Amino acid sequence: MSRAQRLSQTLPGDAWLVALSVCVAACGPKPSPPDACRAGPARLVSDRPAVVLNAYYLQEEATRALRSGATDSAVLEEVLGKAATLGAAAVRTNAFNDDPAKAGDSAIQVAKLQYDEVALRGLDLVLARARAHGLRLVLPLGNYWNDYGGTRQYATWAGLAAPHEGDERFFTERAVIDHYTQHVTTLLNRVSTADGLRYGEHPAVLAWEILNEPRGRGLDPDGAQMRAWVDEVAATVKRLAPAHLVSTGEEGLEVSAPQSDAAFWAAAAPASGLFGGGSSFALNLASPFVDLGSVHLYPEAWGVPLAQVAEAGARWLSQHAEAAWLLSKPLLLGEFGLRNDGLALDDRRAIYREWFACTETAGLAGAGPWLFANDSRPDAWDVHTFYFLDGTDPADPRNRYADIVLETARNH
Repeated sequence: MSRAQRLSQTLPGDAWLVALSVCVAACGPKPSPPDACRAGPARLVSDRPAVVLNAYYLQEEATRALRSGATDSAVLEEVLGKAATLGAAAVRTNAFNDDPAKAGDSAIQVAKLQYDEVALRGLDLVLARARAHGLRLVLPLGNYWNDYGGTRQYATWAGLAAPHEGDERFFTERAVIDHYTQHVTTLLNRVSTADGLRYGEHPAVLAWEILNEPRGRGLDPDGAQMRAWVDEVAATVKRLAPAHLVSTGEEGLEVSAPQSDAAFWAAAAPASGLFGGGSSFALNLASPFVDLGSVHLYPEAWGVPLAQVAEAGARWLSQHAEAAWLLSKPLLLGEFGLRNDGLALDDRRAIYREWFACTETAGLAGAGPWLFANDSRPDAWDVHTFYFLDGTDPADPRNRYADIVLETARNH
């Protein structure tokens, strides 16, 4: 999901490095998944499902610290240290910043294939410090939405008329595709100033996502144009980073609902846009250059009634797990969340436990709740924010879900 939307509504790759701390909160028996969660064989990237924490802002914070004259970033150290303490296996964070409005602040690509070295050093620091904390990284390479540049910015750089959010020409215009693959090549061939390691070989990287939440609006109804784009960009990443996993970074949209769940989605989310053409999760995952499936889960944003969000999540996970099983590929729930201004906290916590349980039952490789914040990050900036505040027990209600992250990591 774009930031605006949130505010308004064993395979290639090294083994996961899981740094489990001593449990500082009581970890009870595993919760049961919802009845709608269908069991399936596990396809993992290590010996257990993993918790992945979303903290998209790390490159931005690291760059600002370096630009101020510091040699490290207090925010980066706080987030990575707390993620490790909570038993997270990985952190998902942006490896892109293409917004010219952020030039001189945190933008990496300030003009077409022109780069800010300090901003790149901020990303260098993220990779190096994640490795030092024993964490892996899931790194989206660009954004469908306007945040931090997005597809609209690439259309603008190409001189296309009327660039817009989610510009479909990002996926079809040869000049734009060439620009993007050149940018990806530049980034993955970068040698970090922090540790001398090339990005495409960096041991901190678990997976590269070729885009955050690509959608097929304006493309052909069968998803062929999106699949062609996926093949080309994923092949570029795989060539440059053969030991890393490659993922589409998508939400899981499909050209039609699976028969087993079609009636539910027609009744619960008739105007969601989850099904209807332009992009096919199964077709994209079938690409020979894609190793890791990707889905995101925000049923409130899809218009699902609050009474049905738990079931919606279980069905969404199960149907995509089944598609991944058929292709013998692992699946990561890269983002999920319920709004802090929606259901009561106790209800949200119960559903998070159920969804974590469903990821294990359905055989997913892991799951990533959105959004893990440092202490000073304003709660109002994202309606899915949760914390592990300094000096608190993970179960402190102000943290919302920190204890659930910890118990999930330990129970897995």
